[in-house]
Amino acid sequence: MLEWNYKEVVSLPEVKMDDLNSSKMRELREKYHLDEVVAGVHSDYEKLKRLMKWVYDRWKHNGNNEPSREDPLTILEEASTGKNFRCVEYAIVTAAVARSMSFPSRVLGLMRKDVETATSGAGHVAVEVWMDEYKKWVFLDPKWDVMPELDGLPLNAVEFQAAITDNGSRLKLIGSSGTEKSVYLKWIAPYLYYFNYRVDQRFFTEEEKKSGLKIMLIPKGAKPPRVFQRRYPIGEYIGISNPKQFYPDMFSQYQKK
Repeated sequence: MLEWNYKEVVSLPEVKMDDLNSSKMRELREKYHLDEVVAGVHSDYEKLKRLMKWVYDRWKHNGNNEPSREDPLTILEEASTGKNFRCVEYAIVTAAVARSMSFPSRVLGLMRKDVETATSGAGHVAVEVWMDEYKKWVFLDPKWDVMPELDGLPLNAVEFQAAITDNGSRLKLIGSSGTEKSVYLKWIAPYLYYFNYRVDQRFFTEEEKKSGLKIMLIPKGAKPPRVFQRRYPIGEYIGISNPKQFYPDMFSQYQKK
């Protein structure tokens, strides 16, 4: 069980997201008929489930292939020609389509405890989406087409980690692709140690105009990592150990912009 410092208070910068009504967000929504993907569904939970499955079906996972540009429209266009991509691209596209349908979203980086010393496989990329229905952030892993749920309540990444440790038998994996629970939990558990998101979450802004600053949630007493897999600098981040600050209240905030 990871320990956290719930008394910690740190001033954090506001996350930047794409304007819902920007031309690129409208293009994403209209070109790929996302309204039709969620047609007839009234629950936000079911909408996210459908959107995640839609992304899951766009390509097969290939951990060694990258798109020419890391924006959702480029990824989807290249996937339509038969290219396959990494967990990174699953997360980018899922977060983007969710955001285009009015869900605040963020790409979530996950890292194992041995992130600095491992030579490979030390990180994974998933998504967290704010749901007004539950007034909380929820975790989605589009590479596997799963959303964790405990006693009928969807979980964020930190809650998911705790549930694996304490209540694994009561956990459910919500999805449409038949991912085997025991296989997935064994695979994902080591990655739920360090959590991070980029402050600038915009997808349709030139990379040179983006800030690379991240917010990283670090377990109480754990070493703040500086290197990924022995040789790649992790870059600039603000390290915190309070999950309450890692999960800001976004109730209706995005829709009001």
